[in-house]
Amino acid sequence: MFRPFVAAVVIAGVAILAAPVAAAAPFKNCTEARSNGYSNIPSSSEYYGPHLDRDGDGIGCES
Repeated sequence: MFRPFVAAVVIAGVAILAAPVAAAAPFKNCTEARSNGYSNIPSSSEYYGPHLDRDGDGIGCES
């Protein structure tokens, strides 16, 4: 009775672990970010990446 449930849970867990991890910052550089409409990206944003923050102040691609 519980075997199909256990099998489904195990399969779901494996699928989650096998899913690709999203990149931390979707932009290679600030030129790419700006061409997509992003500037002054705060470190709390999913679009922020340390490589976009030249002076290390927590704001990427400052205008």
